[in-house]
Amino acid sequence: MLPHEEVISSHVEGVAAEISRERVQRDPIIVDSDSGTVLDGMHRLAAFRKLGLANAVCCPVDYASKGIGLHRWARVYSLGDRRGISARLHDAGITRASTPSEAFAALESRSCGVAAFTSQEALLPEGGGDLSGGLAIIRRVDSIALSFGWTREFVPDDEVDVALQDDRKLVLLVQRLGKDDVVGAARSGRLFPCKTSMHAIDPRPVAVDLPLEELDSMTGADLRRRLNASGGELLPAGSQYHGRRYKERLLVLSGA
Repeated sequence: MLPHEEVISSHVEGVAAEISRERVQRDPIIVDSDSGTVLDGMHRLAAFRKLGLANAVCCPVDYASKGIGLHRWARVYSLGDRRGISARLHDAGITRASTPSEAFAALESRSCGVAAFTSQEALLPEGGGDLSGGLAIIRRVDSIALSFGWTREFVPDDEVDVALQDDRKLVLLVQRLGKDDVVGAARSGRLFPCKTSMHAIDPRPVAVDLPLEELDSMTGADLRRRLNASGGELLPAGSQYHGRRYKERLLVLSGA
C-alpha cells in the first residue's frame, strides 16, 4: 500500500491509542486496486505500522470509476492579529494581489498552484506556479502558522465561502487536483502535505469492526467470505457516522 500524503502525528497517536484500547479495526483502508495508492485511511495505515500490526482490512476500488470523486481540503488559519499578514504571505511566496473570482478561476484552470483568501482579498504566487510549487508554499505557510500561533483547521473546498465570512480567517487552497496527481505522489514518494486531497467514495465502506486477533489468523479468502456473508446495510447520503456527516452513501459492514 502506498500513501499519497503525509499524516498528522498527533492524529496517528490518537488512532493508535484507540486501536490498542479497543483491539478492533473499525473502518477499512481504501486502496486503488491498480496502483496500490491509499485513497482513504492514511492515518489508520500509519497507526497500524506504529503498532507493528502486519495485517489490516483493505477495500480495493477502481479509482478510475465515476463513483470516486476527487476534491480538496482547504486550510483555514485563525489569526489572532491581522497585522503583518501580507508580509507573512510574501515570505511564503504569495505576493500578487487578485480578485477572489480570478483566483478561483486560476486554481480551477491549474494556471496557479495555490491561492490565499481573506474576507477582503485574494493573493497568488507571482507567475502562478504549478502543483509542486503550490504544495511547497502550503508547507511554508504551515510553518509560519506554527511559529505565529495561528490555529489551523480543514474544511471541504466547497465550504470555503463560509470560512471567509470571518475576517479573522486566512484560507489556503491548492489548485484543482487530478487522479494522476494522487497516484503520481504515491508512486514517487513525494507526498502531498497532510489533508490536501479529499475523496468522495460512493458508497463508502465503513464499520468492518473486526477484532485484531481474528484478523491476524484470517486469510484474504476468509475475510472476503465473511464480509460477503454479512451483506451490509446501505445508509443514505447525509448520514452521520462516528460524529461525522457524510455526503456519500455509507455501506455499513458491521456484523461481519
